[in-house]
Amino acid sequence: MNVPATLKHSFLLCLFAAAVPLRAIPAPMQVTAATPARVWTEGYGTGNGRLGILSFGVFPKETVVLNEGSIFAKKNFQMREGAAEALDKARELCKEGKYRSADQLFRKNILPPGNIAGDYQQGGRLQVEFQGLPSPSSYQRTLDMRRGKATTRAQFGTGELTTEILAAPSSDCAAYHIACTMPSGCRVSLNLEHPDPASRIVAQPNGWALEGQGSNGGTRFENTVAILAPGASITRKGSTIILDSAREVLVLSSISTDYNIRKPETPLTHSLTAKNARILAKAQKAGWKKLAAETEDYFSRLMTRCQVDLGDSPAGVSAMTTAQRLERVKQGKKDPDLLEQLFQFGRFCTIAHTRPGQLPCGLQGLWNPELRAAWMGCYFLNINSQMNQWPSHVTGLGEFQRSYLDFVRSLRPHGEEFARFIKRDGFCFGHYTDCWKRTYFSGNNPEWGASLMNGAWACAHLVDSYRFTGDREDLKKSLPILESNARFIMSWFEDDGEGRYLSGPGVSPETGFYAPDGTGPNVLSYVSNGTSHDQLLGREALRNYIYACGELGVRTPTLLKAVQFLRKIPQPSIGPDGRVQEWRQPFEEMQKGHRHISHLYGLFPGTEWDVLNTPEYAEAVRKSADFRRKYADMGNNGIRTGWSTAWLINLYAALGDGNAAEDRMYTMLRHYINSNLFDLHPPFQIEGNFGFSSGVAECLIQSRIMQDGFQVILLAPALADDWKKGSATGLRTRGGLKVDLSWQNGRVQATATAARPGKFRFMHQGRKKDLSMNKGEMVRLDFPPLSH
Repeated sequence: MNVPATLKHSFLLCLFAAAVPLRAIPAPMQVTAATPARVWTEGYGTGNGRLGILSFGVFPKETVVLNEGSIFAKKNFQMREGAAEALDKARELCKEGKYRSADQLFRKNILPPGNIAGDYQQGGRLQVEFQGLPSPSSYQRTLDMRRGKATTRAQFGTGELTTEILAAPSSDCAAYHIACTMPSGCRVSLNLEHPDPASRIVAQPNGWALEGQGSNGGTRFENTVAILAPGASITRKGSTIILDSAREVLVLSSISTDYNIRKPETPLTHSLTAKNARILAKAQKAGWKKLAAETEDYFSRLMTRCQVDLGDSPAGVSAMTTAQRLERVKQGKKDPDLLEQLFQFGRFCTIAHTRPGQLPCGLQGLWNPELRAAWMGCYFLNINSQMNQWPSHVTGLGEFQRSYLDFVRSLRPHGEEFARFIKRDGFCFGHYTDCWKRTYFSGNNPEWGASLMNGAWACAHLVDSYRFTGDREDLKKSLPILESNARFIMSWFEDDGEGRYLSGPGVSPETGFYAPDGTGPNVLSYVSNGTSHDQLLGREALRNYIYACGELGVRTPTLLKAVQFLRKIPQPSIGPDGRVQEWRQPFEEMQKGHRHISHLYGLFPGTEWDVLNTPEYAEAVRKSADFRRKYADMGNNGIRTGWSTAWLINLYAALGDGNAAEDRMYTMLRHYINSNLFDLHPPFQIEGNFGFSSGVAECLIQSRIMQDGFQVILLAPALADDWKKGSATGLRTRGGLKVDLSWQNGRVQATATAARPGKFRFMHQGRKKDLSMNKGEMVRLDFPPLSH
């Protein structure tokens, strides 16, 4: 980001009248395969934000997963009596350096014996078998992100069999379509099943009705499945429906639940059967072609809002399947078109798994085929759920963040109940939650369960979203929980006796440290006071509340106290080795390459540090990231996961290091991206896909920094050396800009259009242009190459 002073005034920056052709030439938005999906994490899925559908299987069998986002089990748990007093005792033990004793106190007197969240559970599986067909001469699978549809095509000597899946957005049903051109048609058997033996499946004239309920009194649901097979002979054999001479089959699924998103503990009482009947009647009348056209229009309009071109892959690569291209990358080759496709896959996941008015995307989205998803498939609030939101605004899908913002605001009642229970003020939240939104410390290990700053991290998105949209009414909705969280911060942080306010007891999620503890010189512990993660989130929570009050013209006693309190929350320290200290003391890490890098929150996704205003902290973050990266590449566990690699991509982009960001992108492709582009922890965790998309966008545009009253817009701040020519359209920034961007041979050109008035400082390689823009105004900018 820095250039010699003699160069800072030697550039020519012009606002030019002629329109700049800023059109991305992106790679096709398709994932392809020539082999079957043997397990569900190789399958292709899609969704409409409420319903999810995914297919996998080995010919002649296919499994079609049918899901709905609100089907959750329940968990019974009780908060531990005496936890408040135990927390105070743990704080004192940490002050005395008795960290292992504080850990043990958490396990014995604070943490619950098990999980507190219910599992996300599935809505049914359609088992399909094609009978009497030979082995196909060719086989192809395609996920077409632009059309919102996945297709499997098997070719034979005398015809072709094609199956397709989609989830229609406005018709609000899932559809599975079979087309067979064999001379005598196809013989197909279909059966609906559910892994919960307590579920009930009832045969209907043209399909089935599945009645089920999430375990332990969870969400009640009904899945009505209807089969349309004109011209086919239909028979039943037990629960199986057999179609003979079938040439075209349409299977429609409507899932309705009694989940009440406004009052989860008060289920809805409407007839699920009648609702499904209405949905399916309209869908049957529309037919496959109209459902497919409706879905294509929806996805195409959204997917093309933002497109990127990072350069062209070598000739012939585009004809390879996605698995072949990934194998080529593993051999050390580069594939910029594949980077573009993975960028778009994250955006596709945003559209498929998110919908205003519904629950936000969980840990594995809407595609889980099991009764119990990995890590419960719920909402983890110490990075995972937040990472799911990172790319939405900047890549033109800001409205898809509404479900998360509403969800966070709805956590307030249980969060305030939790704070009262531990005898603190305001709102706080534990490690994770589910659709019932209850909270407490989670799990029986302080390594991940002892943090109370998760609510602060979740609330950060309420303010960051406002910086993009300028929606004052939405910010007003957020102010009560922002104030409540500020009150918690000021009741949770305590004076350390030297005039500084420290958080604790808490952890740096989900790692530990070695320290003397009176029982030995090198004891592994987790709990301490004043972790960098906690200090950064406490500072940000107060800054965000102060900012929101300023934007809304509100003055409260809490505001006046917050202004004074913030001054006494210290920044994390920079250690003797130049890295950001993860804990208040320079402890040795449990894992030097650990996957969580929460102590670097201040640079990304937080706004405490940046390359312009706090260069010393930016450099400390760089040394910290390099340290984690080095140990990960040496094979030392920890950061060797997809989502944490994605976090590193974003950090290096924020540091302006395009080569390091690109290196982590290819690291992700080599190790953590499956042949269907699923991010692997392993197993599948969807936040890595969102994090990757965010990382690409951060390389092309950044708007996190304020300087001298200007919203700083960094244009192409982290281009890799290999990205010599490219473009992006439809990027969005804080302050309300839509930006199209192109670069070639060191020259960067951009067109920016303002959605509302603002003051902007456009920058590239240390050069700047300050502009005040009115609503609807468009400017064109040109940064020529630097002369060396």
